[in-house]
Amino acid sequence: MVHSKTESQARRRILDTARELFYRNGYRATGINEIIQKSGVAKATFYAHFPSKESLAYAYVESMNREELRLMEEGMEKFSGPYEKLIGLIEFLIPWSRERDYRGCAYLNISSEITDHANPVRRESKDHYLAVRRLVGRLMQELKKAKGASWKNRDTEQAADDYMLIFSGALAMAQVYHNPEPFRAAIEAAKRLLR
Repeated sequence: MVHSKTESQARRRILDTARELFYRNGYRATGINEIIQKSGVAKATFYAHFPSKESLAYAYVESMNREELRLMEEGMEKFSGPYEKLIGLIEFLIPWSRERDYRGCAYLNISSEITDHANPVRRESKDHYLAVRRLVGRLMQELKKAKGASWKNRDTEQAADDYMLIFSGALAMAQVYHNPEPFRAAIEAAKRLLR
């Protein structure tokens, strides 16, 4: 038991180090030796957990995906209805981006460095956006019910796709400007979409 707990702690340190370095420096610019050195594990320990840099990248994206989706779902609980939740999802990005030296969306960043669309790391990054899109689609359907006659002819799938463009566009532009202002503009665009 102690042995597996130690392994689990080492794995966590490796993942945390990779998360920091991949995000700050980029996937390609981060070497395995740097991760080993900064995480304080032996080379054999690293390879026991991750046989390759790509396997580490996959674990990094997968763990981040689980954690961020959990945080999103928890964050949505404080809002009363679907409209408030959809606006709140973008509002959440402002303090979230300030908590770190915002260098853009980690999923978009790593996807831009892995050009093979069939690569598991890239597929897991895409899965994150698909999961967010499912959440947004569900909220759009709830909003249509709540709006009644005023949204009778509204295509909730199209509205969800439009929302995702606003959401992901704000993530990209906030990186370009290194400023949370695109998130504020996205909130206003989302309000117009949801009228």
